[in-house]
Amino acid sequence: MLNKIIRLLFWFLFFACFFYFLIPKFKYLSDGIPEYMGKTAFNDRMWFVLHICAGVIVYTTGLFQFLPSFRNKHLSTHRKLGKVFIAASLFCILTLYFIIPGNLCTSCRTSQYLDTTLWLIFISFAFYFIKKRKIKLHQRFMASSFICASYFVTVRLIDKFAMGFFNSVAKNEDDAFLYSDIAAWLVPLLVFWSFCGISDFSKKKQSL
Repeated sequence: MLNKIIRLLFWFLFFACFFYFLIPKFKYLSDGIPEYMGKTAFNDRMWFVLHICAGVIVYTTGLFQFLPSFRNKHLSTHRKLGKVFIAASLFCILTLYFIIPGNLCTSCRTSQYLDTTLWLIFISFAFYFIKKRKIKLHQRFMASSFICASYFVTVRLIDKFAMGFFNSVAKNEDDAFLYSDIAAWLVPLLVFWSFCGISDFSKKKQSL
C-alpha cells in the first residue's frame, strides 16, 4: 500500500512539474517562436512544434507503461500504448537531432546529444528485449528511456533549484551549464540502475 502511495505521489509531482514547464511553451503555437531563440525559419519552427507534440505523447503514454495497477489489469492496452510510446520516442529523438545544433546553450549540446543518443539506445534495447520475452530487461530499458525523455523536466528543476551549486563548483558559466545538463539525466540513470543492482543482489542473496 505504501509503495502504491509513493508511486502515485511521484507521478503526481512529476506531471505537475511537467505541465508547469510545458504550459508556457503553448504560446509558441499561437504567437510564434521568439526571434531570440533563432528559430525563425519554417523548418526550425516545424521541428520545434513537432518535438513538443511528440514529447507530450511520450509523457502521457509513458505514465501507463509504468503503473503496475494499469499494466496488470489492461495488458492489451498497455502493449498498444507501448508501441505508441516507442514510436513517439523515436520521432521525438529525430526532432532533437535537428533542434540541438541550433540550441542557444552551446555548452549544453554535447550533453544533449549524449542524452538523446542514450534514449535511442535504451528504447531500441527495450524493443529488442520484449521481442525476446525478457520482461525484466524490457521494463528496465523502458524506464531508462523515460528517464532520458524526462530531461525536459529534470533540467528545468536543476535550473530553478540547483544552479547555485554548479556555479560554485564550475570554473565558469559554460562549465556550470554543462555539468548541470549532464546531471539532469546522468544522476537519475545512476540512481535507477543502482537500485536495480541492489534489488537483484538482495534477491540473489535471499535465494542462497
